[in-house]
Amino acid sequence: MDATTDTSLPSPPTEHPLVHKADEIFERTSPYEGVGLLHHCRRLYHLTSLLMEARGVAFDPALAYFIAMVHDLGLVSERDEGRNYLHRSLALFHRETADMALPDEDPEVVEQCILYNHRVLSVPGLSPAAECFRNAVMIEHSRGLLRFGLPKERVKPVFERYPRGNFDRVLLDFTWRTIRREPLTLVSGIFL
Repeated sequence: MDATTDTSLPSPPTEHPLVHKADEIFERTSPYEGVGLLHHCRRLYHLTSLLMEARGVAFDPALAYFIAMVHDLGLVSERDEGRNYLHRSLALFHRETADMALPDEDPEVVEQCILYNHRVLSVPGLSPAAECFRNAVMIEHSRGLLRFGLPKERVKPVFERYPRGNFDRVLLDFTWRTIRREPLTLVSGIFL
């Protein structure tokens, strides 16, 4: 985590093993220089936490941080398999946490948070926690124009603390990887 703090932003428990492990996995797996993807993942954590707080959704903050930090790594992981990058991100999650004690959260909810976070269209029966992740991704990619009931003054500090950096280049690479490797994910995975 960054040394700078903003007391208006929710923070993960920095000494929690899941937080340390998430940062280590990210550092080891992400091929990108610059802060673009790192800041994207941290913005996702904070936006998800703000939505959970506003909606009264109880979810372990260290686990939420871990999910946010690995949610896109299936796009770049060479070790994990799955029908698309969302499933590879889930496989990475399971591989990396296999020997860890996880917080007492429903495993199906955790899987929903990873598999449906990029879903644009609504998902019937999605858990409230996974819906927070899904809405946070939309806030992130709309650069705060969509806020799902969060006040602008709660969202703006997230983008100020974690600037986009080279994230547009990362998105371009993500798009190219998806088109080249799994073009149907653009339909079955993101929209449906």
